[in-house]
Amino acid sequence: MILQISTFVILTLGWSCYRVQMFLNKKQLKVAVVYSCLMGLCMILGSLLFAHVHISITAPVRFIFEPIGKIILKQ
Repeated sequence: MILQISTFVILTLGWSCYRVQMFLNKKQLKVAVVYSCLMGLCMILGSLLFAHVHISITAPVRFIFEPIGKIILKQ
């Protein structure tokens, strides 16, 4: 299992570095930052999934969208 996780992280990190360099060569700094953050999140979630850790996705989504819903309902 450790071999799978480390292989996943190494390959994902290598691919991410390659793509970020391509974005930076095209002078797309914002795209490179967003891509890096998303791939970092994907590496963390992917590693947890490989380790068979139960991940509840509803709490973060509720945390993000609940204030938006309250703002809409107040209007």
